[in-house]
Amino acid sequence: MADENLLKLLELVKPESDFTHSNIPKEPNYNFKESWAALPELNGYQYLVPSDAYSVNKNNDIDVFYIHPTGFFEKKWNFNLDKNSSAYERTEVMLANQASVFNESCNIYAPAYRQATYYSFFSNNENGIKALDLAYQDIERAFDYYIENFNNGKPFFIYGHSQGALHGQRLIHDRISNTPLKNQFINGYLIGYVIPEKLFPDLFPNLIASNDGLDTGSIISWSTVAEGFKRGRASTPHWKPEGWGFQDMTDKIISVNPFSWTSDSSWYEQDAYHCSIINKSNNDVFMDLTMLKNTNSKKTIGTTRIQNFHSRVNSENGLLETKGDLIEKMRKMRSFNGDLHSFDVMLFWGSMRQNIINRINAFL
Repeated sequence: MADENLLKLLELVKPESDFTHSNIPKEPNYNFKESWAALPELNGYQYLVPSDAYSVNKNNDIDVFYIHPTGFFEKKWNFNLDKNSSAYERTEVMLANQASVFNESCNIYAPAYRQATYYSFFSNNENGIKALDLAYQDIERAFDYYIENFNNGKPFFIYGHSQGALHGQRLIHDRISNTPLKNQFINGYLIGYVIPEKLFPDLFPNLIASNDGLDTGSIISWSTVAEGFKRGRASTPHWKPEGWGFQDMTDKIISVNPFSWTSDSSWYEQDAYHCSIINKSNNDVFMDLTMLKNTNSKKTIGTTRIQNFHSRVNSENGLLETKGDLIEKMRKMRSFNGDLHSFDVMLFWGSMRQNIINRINAFL
């Protein structure tokens, strides 16, 4: 999205009043299935696959706790979990194009939560931070409920994208790194939100930054862009153990290349398991972010017609750069600006799916 378009969107979604605890949405109750976006027994979009070449298993020995990214673009600080809203429909899309990567190997648990509105990441005051804090409270309570009622001692992954990855960073720090749960923790796939290299030891004590396709007890992250793209934003909200602050977007971030599972700066072509996917729907709520209602349209995923591209980790900033036929095709999209944030998982769906299996085998 071009800067001018971004500014227009921010004006459309800027909350009309300050965050107050007297006017927040009702707290979800994770005793009830209605408060979960995905559970193993709920038939949902997390069970989609792009073709018959992929199998789905609904009873696994491994779990994943998935935290979906931002789909709330409204003039309120936090989402109220309304299933008739476009925000809920966007969660369904994310289950299809992100959570589905785990549906062969893991039981998928994904809480619905009072996610912070998109504007929170651009607010220059405490309102956005308070909205993110409220969202995290739900994630932490949902995780505690999952451990106490669903996990039963099974190994598990933490998986989040964008806002979900930000909350995942905090969750792993607070609930896993220095606790007995570390013995069950396989890896954290925390994709699409900055993890500054210099802050890693404080954020993730007793864990490592992944640089191998088989390591466990590690944090796996990447942020995808077209070759040469540099992010223009000065800073973004970031949680640290000592509290919230704003992270300089020019600092080098932790990153791994999903085609090699290393962090060196060489270009790699797609691996043998590569499959890039696309959303298929009669009404794409990600194209019109001003939509308010759930269209209830049928959603599927499929393979992209063009598959070929290469990727590398930029040695200066840590961004995952891409080039090749598929990326050139994507340049023709109306919203293309070089930042492929929305496609972090979709571009590498097949490679990530196999890597999950490889890490499970390494852990066991």
